[in-house]
Amino acid sequence: MPLSSAVLIKRYAGRRLYHTGNGVYLTLDDLALMVEDDLGFAVREAETGEEITPLILKQIIRKRALHG
Repeated sequence: MPLSSAVLIKRYAGRRLYHTGNGVYLTLDDLALMVEDDLGFAVREAETGEEITPLILKQIIRKRALHG
């Protein structure tokens, strides 16, 4: 999915994930459901704008592997 059509998620201090379209905070589990539903998203550091989507996806995979 092109980045322009993906939902923008910003990560703030304390690892808080903010859905800019809905104006709500999310958890890794919420993002995992978005992956399962094939909803595109991009995660960026709020302060720097750095693209961190691969890091977040790795965290989701790691969490799922540990907790089933």
